[in-house]
Amino acid sequence: MGKQEYLSAGRFAALVGTTKETLFHYDEIGLFVPKRRGTNGYRYYAMDQMETFDVIGMLRELGMPLAEIRNYLEQRSPEKFGVLLEQEEKVVREKMQRLREMQRWIGEKKRFLAQASAECREAFEKDPFCPVGIHTLPLQYLVTNHSESADNLAVNQKIGELYAYCGQYGNRSSYNVGFVQKRETLETGNFLDYRDFYLIFDRVPAKVRYTVRPEGEYLCYYYKGPWQGIEAAYRKLFWYATEQRLLLDDRFYEEYMVDALTSKKMEQYITRIAVKILR
Repeated sequence: MGKQEYLSAGRFAALVGTTKETLFHYDEIGLFVPKRRGTNGYRYYAMDQMETFDVIGMLRELGMPLAEIRNYLEQRSPEKFGVLLEQEEKVVREKMQRLREMQRWIGEKKRFLAQASAECREAFEKDPFCPVGIHTLPLQYLVTNHSESADNLAVNQKIGELYAYCGQYGNRSSYNVGFVQKRETLETGNFLDYRDFYLIFDRVPAKVRYTVRPEGEYLCYYYKGPWQGIEAAYRKLFWYATEQRLLLDDRFYEEYMVDALTSKKMEQYITRIAVKILR
């Protein structure tokens, strides 16, 4: 065949949606070589190579390493291609499942951010000096972990283990990590005993141990600022409960409503302290 029936590397690259550099690299590693070379060393490709390049692109998109693609192309047959398609179909199904889970998580995260924003705005508009109120919280499922030390490094390591534990079974919370404070500790004047923490799920999480935070009326205080100054929030919450003659549970739940994800400054962080009202 004559030279005019072949495409230069630039024209072929444009036709298949890649770059000359990619074609040159594939040639160098023996993955996809030109149909012929000119006496000047230029590479020339044929139109019938487009389908092979499309297969390479598909396998790359599915995450197959270049070395494995090259090995397949060197030994390809109708039977092996059928087996390859079945394997890649499984990969596609798994990716689609992960994408559906990601889409669900994004939707839940959007709803949480909208709800948190409205809830905090309402609390501070009502009373910026004592943003407290009674809210009905839904039943939720908590996957918990505990650190023997309240040291930041130890706690963060245990939080990482909690995320990993949930993640290995496909559980991804759309809420920020929360902390449990106990009345007996708070009453000693220790407001920073962060050793018990949890991830929240609106549905029963799969294959993990969990506890239930029951639906009901909760006294909620919205503290604005860094966590080190939360003592004042607890004192105002206790004062309000005494004034209103509210009987409170022994477990207090701290959850970031606004955190580093949505604000650059810790002074703008908002923590909700929620405790169930026993009446």
